[in-house]
Amino acid sequence: MAVIENRGPLQWRALVRKKGYPAYSRTFERQRDAQAWATDVEAAIGRRDLADIRRLTDKGDAALRTVGDLVDKFLKDVVEKPGRRAGQVATEKPRLARIREALGKLTLDMLSPQDVASWRDKRLKEAAAQTVRHDMNQLSVVLNTAISEWGVQTVNIVRDVKKPSLPAGRDRRVSKEEIEALLSEADFVPARGGRPVGRGMKPIIELAVETSMRLGELLNLEWRLIDLERRIAHLPKTKNGESRTVALSTKAVATLMAMKETPRDDGKVFDWARSDSFVGRFGGLVERARTRYEAKCELDDVKPDPAFLRGLRFHDLRHEATSRLFEKGLNPMEVASMTGHKSMQMLKRYTHVEASKVAAKLG
Repeated sequence: MAVIENRGPLQWRALVRKKGYPAYSRTFERQRDAQAWATDVEAAIGRRDLADIRRLTDKGDAALRTVGDLVDKFLKDVVEKPGRRAGQVATEKPRLARIREALGKLTLDMLSPQDVASWRDKRLKEAAAQTVRHDMNQLSVVLNTAISEWGVQTVNIVRDVKKPSLPAGRDRRVSKEEIEALLSEADFVPARGGRPVGRGMKPIIELAVETSMRLGELLNLEWRLIDLERRIAHLPKTKNGESRTVALSTKAVATLMAMKETPRDDGKVFDWARSDSFVGRFGGLVERARTRYEAKCELDDVKPDPAFLRGLRFHDLRHEATSRLFEKGLNPMEVASMTGHKSMQMLKRYTHVEASKVAAKLG
């Protein structure tokens, strides 16, 4: 609704307010000019004519005219801002690059839900649904920031575009036998002698199952943040951006105490600097354990279980650990304090308690 008020001789101020848009105002010498301008602005808002709104109000940074302009400013002012977590920067930069490549040349008044939908469909041929959702969410964050922080007159059209449905969450439980096979393979020493082929793998597998920590959290563990007497480990950097303190089981403490006998010079618990360097090693360990399992089955003249160790990822150990915490009787809040999940819905995706164990509790 427009308000016209006299602010003094030859000063008529027009003010237009509309829900979902910033307030627009301008001062004129004549009342009728103020009224005409306010009417034009209201009509442009009603049409959602962003180019006309910009022309009439001259609001926001005039240099931000294309999606590429917004992406560049977001990269400079937000992503590359000092203090931004390195992991967050590493994931945001590729997403922003994809947005710029696909939509960067479009002006903001040209960008339509159809453009975003077309980009979504193309991305679904290249990547998983979850990745495409992350890309769309990134574009939504850029547009929201432009509107709320930079005064850019546009709308977040991503909200009008359907996001791809996610497949059913993984419900892979890791059996006791599979974990034993992995630990045994990590300890295996070739006949020619030397060090175990899975050197350093056994303790990280044990801690993953005992603590439900993510791989990145385990690789960032530092001795100075571990109190073995109080049986806790503090994690200052986690995936959700918040720190947390994890309780350590008796077995986890024993594993860490054994490692502490030969500490690293840099104060870190594990050797690997990056998750991707570890993932390759873990994949190799799984394959070798499967091969050894098949050889034993052949020797024992039994048919191998086709699912044993197949498709196993390191993250499945966290999944298994979370389920075990529930089976030990911890309540949802206690489990969340261990895993770092912020909601029961998020926690539920990783929790698959064996029905037989629930039945035993029922009596």
